[in-house]
Amino acid sequence: MAGRLWQDVDRKGERSFLSKVISSKNKVSKELFKALMAKGRSFVCHSFTARVFSDGTDLPPKFSVVVAKKLEKSAVKRNVIKRRFYSLIQPYIKIIKRGTVCALFVKKKLSMKDMKNTDLEIQIFLKKIKLI
Repeated sequence: MAGRLWQDVDRKGERSFLSKVISSKNKVSKELFKALMAKGRSFVCHSFTARVFSDGTDLPPKFSVVVAKKLEKSAVKRNVIKRRFYSLIQPYIKIIKRGTVCALFVKKKLSMKDMKNTDLEIQIFLKKIKLI
């Protein structure tokens, strides 16, 4: 199932956004998420807040995207936002340091126009904290 393409269509149906689903081995488990919340360092960006820590293992990097119900009531829309963030993270998975665990907490709704800015913001964030 990993690598399967999903097509997100904006409500207006104007443009489609193809996203790649990241594999489950690159997603944070519940136990690891608890450890991340307890031990991780926080970083604040314009579109998201991140919690990051390195567990010191040689496992592939793991990511989680959290979209609060307060931000978007509909589960379908929250999942669209998550898929968009996962698709932005996908190109960096292979170059991020192994053993890294990261959770991104989305702060605001993203339109298609914001995706390029958010992509740049994620790239700058990863360079700033020296993960790539």
